[in-house]
Amino acid sequence: MPITVAGLPASRKTPGIYLNVIMGGVPTSAGEVTQKILLLGNKITTAITGVSPTLSVAAGTQANASPIQCFSADEAATYFGRGSELHRMALRVFEQYPDANVWACSSAESGGSRASAVYTFATTATGAGTVRFKLGSKVIDVAVASADVVGVIAANCATAINNEPDLPFTGQTSAGALTLTAKCVGPRGNALVVDAFWVSSAGLETRITTSSTSSGVGTTCTLAGNGTLGSEYTMSGGTTQDDVTAALAAVAATTYHRIASAFRDSTNVDLITAQLSTMAGPTQQRRQQAVLCSPDTSGTATTLATGRNEKRLQIVWHYASPLPAEEVAAQVAAARLIGDVNAGGTLPGEASDPAANLDGLRLRSVVPQKYVADQPTATAIESALNNGLTPLAPNGARTTVVRSVTSRSLTAVGGTANYSVLDTSVPTVMDYVADDMQSFLGVRFAGFKLAADSSDGQPPRQPLVTTPAFVKSQILFRLKEHEESAIITNVDANKAQLAVVMSATPGRLDAEIPVDPIDGLHVFGGNVRQVA
Repeated sequence: MPITVAGLPASRKTPGIYLNVIMGGVPTSAGEVTQKILLLGNKITTAITGVSPTLSVAAGTQANASPIQCFSADEAATYFGRGSELHRMALRVFEQYPDANVWACSSAESGGSRASAVYTFATTATGAGTVRFKLGSKVIDVAVASADVVGVIAANCATAINNEPDLPFTGQTSAGALTLTAKCVGPRGNALVVDAFWVSSAGLETRITTSSTSSGVGTTCTLAGNGTLGSEYTMSGGTTQDDVTAALAAVAATTYHRIASAFRDSTNVDLITAQLSTMAGPTQQRRQQAVLCSPDTSGTATTLATGRNEKRLQIVWHYASPLPAEEVAAQVAAARLIGDVNAGGTLPGEASDPAANLDGLRLRSVVPQKYVADQPTATAIESALNNGLTPLAPNGARTTVVRSVTSRSLTAVGGTANYSVLDTSVPTVMDYVADDMQSFLGVRFAGFKLAADSSDGQPPRQPLVTTPAFVKSQILFRLKEHEESAIITNVDANKAQLAVVMSATPGRLDAEIPVDPIDGLHVFGGNVRQVA
């Protein structure tokens, strides 16, 4: 077969040696492309200051609706403000996946209010004790000395909290009242968990409630201005939902393989899923998946999932999550890509194996619910999976992904629910194969001409000429390679459905490419039967 040297015409007369350096070789597979994680949430828009005690939290330097790569959580703190949603989401990603390719894009905060909660101390201490705060995954102990007045106790608590600059809220005091206030504006702050205890000299904890709670050493404390989520106390008073529209427009031109969203209200989630669908279309080919977390009740989370019913959307369910829900979403997104080796596990992630079975995937810093009553029962877990929710379950001091599923769950076919796109491995594998075919075919047939199939069934004899049958053979070859890698299955069984035909439009081929993602082993059933 003649060899064509691109750029060297056959008419060239001048003597010389002319070599064309062709780089690229075998086309890059989808698995070799760097997998990007995009974080969507809020930054600290204006600096936060306080006088009792003195406090200053710098605003983020990055403009809203302007995505930027973050090489560390500290960079995210600079761009979006320390303790902001995006900074803390970045923290969780890097904890699970230290080498992650992380990008973040902030949406403008709403014009609403910040959530808050108030602990009010009363009466002077008559003995030594401890106030213990359990704030997300952070435990802070504050010593109380005999004769400490309430202003001193409250101020010491506020100082200890502000000395943890990564927390999502700040502390200020007035006349013995400690006010904790979210760093970001809006209703998501209403799910921030606040929990405090008196600790005796023997180490016994007494939870501070909305009733006056005695320390046992004279002083008391009462929680007010709070909300509840399950057994947890939360902040309240955060108002006015923000809008993700501008941020989505800013990221529409780039593929981010996993998008971790702080947004979990139906309006913004619908905007995200609509963009995912549009971007995955044949003229855009930016195939992506989004992950968010609901800390709400089973009923509320189920309504969100079934109302969306989206194959590219994963809704993680972690009821009454001690850790902010957006951070859970970020860590799950990271774990799906890298697996759980950095969390003491052995599972690979989707970046190395798009068909990875993620059952029992360990999360590095997502903690279980503190109160057993909030932890999911076996019945609740089964219900969640049936309704397109990815439930988390306790595993010692950490949590695991029970089974990684999409929110697509209840599309009825002939009266029967269709769960064919239940597992997140299905869209992951389908996207992987589509990305790989796009790259493979684009390189394999670059600059080719198109002819009809020959009557003798032989491949084209002329250089840089292809036919529908030859393209079909190359697609089949590539599918068999994916089958050998245990990414898809039943290639030969589905071969009859593979079709490549010439379109009525000159110079165009149309194809049907059947792909059967390999299943993970999720359920094993059997009888252990006595035979003698």
